Amino acid sequence: HTVRFVAEQVTDVVIERIGARSLVQRLVDAIPGTDEESNLLDRDYQMSLLAWREKHSLEGVARRLRKGFEADVDPFEVFNAAQDHLLLAARAHIDARILEAFADAVEAVEDPDTKLLLTRVCDLHALHTIESERGWFLEHNRLTQTRSKHITAAINELCKLLRPFALPLVEAFGIPNELLTAPIANLG
Repeated sequence: HTVRFVAEQVTDVVIERIGARSLVQRLVDAIPGTDEESNLLDRDYQMSLLAWREKHSLEGVARRLRKGFEADVDPFEVFNAAQDHLLLAARAHIDARILEAFADAVEAVEDPDTKLLLTRVCDLHALHTIESERGWFLEHNRLTQTRSKHITAAINELCKLLRPFALPLVEAFGIPNELLTAPIANLG
């Protein structure tokens, strides 16, 4: 198991450093007729991006902590030095779990119209999460610039499709009217 783990780590690092994944994605993006938007709306694609970010950041923080502990550095100092990475790993874990739970909940819906609406909301959530972390994904060659731009376009399209349902979606949260009409809610 250890040999396999090390081999996977080395492979991931080499692919990331030479940008091979990015090169392949650029080639796919350049193929005429490739439907970028439908690929971006593929739940498996969305979940794989967030799962990879979670795995990669967790493995990275584990390496940093192990290196510090093996160097016999004060554990408090090791932990403090890795805090940025720990927070990234925590956010990545939460993002992946939320998308999984959201996708599972959407799959359980039986009414086709409601399911379609919630699928679009789930896609919007997933793409917004990816877009919010696109710098990280670009730095790690998991997104190309072209694909990053397509994500923004897909988000805009989803917002356009969801706009007619904004009120029922907000009402579904059951927020009391006095909170919606509070002066702080009238920022416009």
